[in-house]
Amino acid sequence: MKVIVAETAGFCQGVRTALEMTLETARSPEKKPLCTFGPLIHNRQVLAMLKERGVDEAATEQECRNRWVVIRAHGIPPEQRRRLKAMALGLIDATCKRVARVQAIIRKYARKGYHTIIVGDADHAEVIGLMGYTEGRGVVVHSPQDLDRLPDDWPLVLLVSQTTQNEDLFQAVEARFRKKFPQGVVENTICGATHERQNEIRRLCRHVQAMVIVGGTHSGNTIRLAQTARECGVPTYHVETEKDLDPRELSRYHTVGVSAGASTPNWMIRHVVRYLESLEPAPRTVHIAIWRRRMEKLAYTNAASAVAAGLLTAAVSALTRLPIGYLPIIMAAFYAFAMHTLNRYIDREALQLNDPLRAAYYMKNRTAFTAAGIAAAFAALVSAGLHGPATGLFMVLILAFGSLYAVPIFQSRWIEQATILKIKDIPGSKTFTVPLAWASVTVWLPHLGDVPLGFGRLLYAFVLVFLLVLARTAFLDCLDIQGDRLVGRETIVVLWGEQKAGLFIALVLMLLAAASLLGTYWKLGSPFGIFFAVAAAVYGVFFRFSRGRRIKDAAYLETLIESVLMGLGLLGCLWIWLESL
Repeated sequence: MKVIVAETAGFCQGVRTALEMTLETARSPEKKPLCTFGPLIHNRQVLAMLKERGVDEAATEQECRNRWVVIRAHGIPPEQRRRLKAMALGLIDATCKRVARVQAIIRKYARKGYHTIIVGDADHAEVIGLMGYTEGRGVVVHSPQDLDRLPDDWPLVLLVSQTTQNEDLFQAVEARFRKKFPQGVVENTICGATHERQNEIRRLCRHVQAMVIVGGTHSGNTIRLAQTARECGVPTYHVETEKDLDPRELSRYHTVGVSAGASTPNWMIRHVVRYLESLEPAPRTVHIAIWRRRMEKLAYTNAASAVAAGLLTAAVSALTRLPIGYLPIIMAAFYAFAMHTLNRYIDREALQLNDPLRAAYYMKNRTAFTAAGIAAAFAALVSAGLHGPATGLFMVLILAFGSLYAVPIFQSRWIEQATILKIKDIPGSKTFTVPLAWASVTVWLPHLGDVPLGFGRLLYAFVLVFLLVLARTAFLDCLDIQGDRLVGRETIVVLWGEQKAGLFIALVLMLLAAASLLGTYWKLGSPFGIFFAVAAAVYGVFFRFSRGRRIKDAAYLETLIESVLMGLGLLGCLWIWLESL
């Protein structure tokens, strides 16, 4: 079965921010006990994850007494906020900015004496909160016909919408509103993300035989996505998990589209996609799926990263024309494997949020992975020591730095309030420290003895490798963005957002291509530098055409990303061999 995943599927900005704030607060020892007033978002699986982290859900105001309270993304009425503030230890306002904007609009017009008409679901948490700002002059409608029951003599009337409302429904209500209240004010407060998701559903429905919408069955925005798909005349299935799918029913279709509500994490979407792809596959699809799973295993075991780092030393040798043996290749490969394996295990909270299957794989094999990581670190140290005392000392330093990346270093009482306790807590640290470490272990460590005579060539190689691995790491960060956003701020994708990060990656690739071509022209290195420009071009193509596949094929794409470095390294081996003839 062919599965097409909507690019807009998954967490919206409001949900993401609410989760970030809640998890950040949960990590603070001063803000306990902690609870959310009502469900933070409409997704049972995410709420269960929060409960595991000590964030309870309070159903009543009294349950919030003497606790820190998170105001959920949907917002609450102002009177309720005042009562909670009086009885709680403190409030953390995680109200979605777009919902807060609607609240402000209603408050502004209510103070001028306006009646407020809200297009939405009267029992939805967001609408209940909005009604609290109408000063008793609010009414909720769910269809154009509901307007007919309202008085005709209201002089001042405002029309707004629940942020996750159906766009077509709001337009229908607006058309009748303007006839009934010609002097009325209309504010289309439907969230831009909601509008974009619904439009993508309509476009997607033209190319698929059926749609699967993933998300809470009690989630308003998810329900409306399913309604939008049904309005397009496409068979639509609204499910919370892959267990809700009927294989016999869905095996009738060859092409299925998948989208998800704003409260649905990527891993739930990925599970549904994998299940769908397993239904009644054609022989060619089976063959592709087998190779894809094998490539995923290379990512899961960090073997792809290890091979890429090892072979990259050959590319450096081809670029600088400095000799290299097998020890530096082994050294770089074992170092990359050790650091990726140990840090993945230590910092598994983000992995749990990105890909629970991968996290479960690590936990199931944690003894083997821990032993392999330690053994690889020891092998890297031994190979470095055999290469030379200075290389061995250098390896000790970078192994120590890498091992402490996700480990709290500062634990004294006098810095208890500090927000940076680990290297990974430094904003954007992961995106820059990984390429710095890789460039050090593939450029400087193998050639410490060549520095006096080949410093210029090594510095040039260091710049190219740093830029190449920087683009590779930022690209990988885009695949892990959801979990990283929820547990930290260590990547530039989290720090700047996907759009700015995408521009950053494009800039890095252009700098890499320019540096490799100009360096070749100015003879800063061998003509092999041209292949670094080719690698930059390949990464550019990958990044451009992978966006719609990042949820679906994250682990598979990870291996493809590493394969660019492997290919560059193999070309380096071939280049060295040809020059030796």
